[in-house]
Amino acid sequence: MLITVEGFDRTGFPSLLWDSVEKYTNIDTTSGVAVVSLVILVLSNVPTVLLLGHRMAAAAAMVSPGSEKKAWLILAWVSTVAGNLSLLGSAANLIVCEQARRAALPPLGYTLTFGNHLKFGLPSTLIVTAVGLNIIK
Repeated sequence: MLITVEGFDRTGFPSLLWDSVEKYTNIDTTSGVAVVSLVILVLSNVPTVLLLGHRMAAAAAMVSPGSEKKAWLILAWVSTVAGNLSLLGSAANLIVCEQARRAALPPLGYTLTFGNHLKFGLPSTLIVTAVGLNIIK
């Protein structure tokens, strides 16, 4: 995976993407934190953290020394919580979904669909993300 991520990074596409949104990601503003958090929530996975981490920290360091630490905390918090957003957000989610499907014997069985998970995952992820970001602030 690390080789694939490095190869993808060398294409220049991640830098191009970051350059197009960087002006909206000042983490000393509420809107900047919201943009960064949204990008991380949507794209969150290990490659995203590897590709965005150093870019995000470097941009924050230009604002102030304390902002770099804040950037890493935001990235760590949001990428961790983002795994709860959808079934695809975490391998653990897929394992639990499969185990629930295998146990689908009445009356205990339950088929966990993408939509069923999203009904809980979306609001809970947004709430927990917001609470954590307020603590980091």
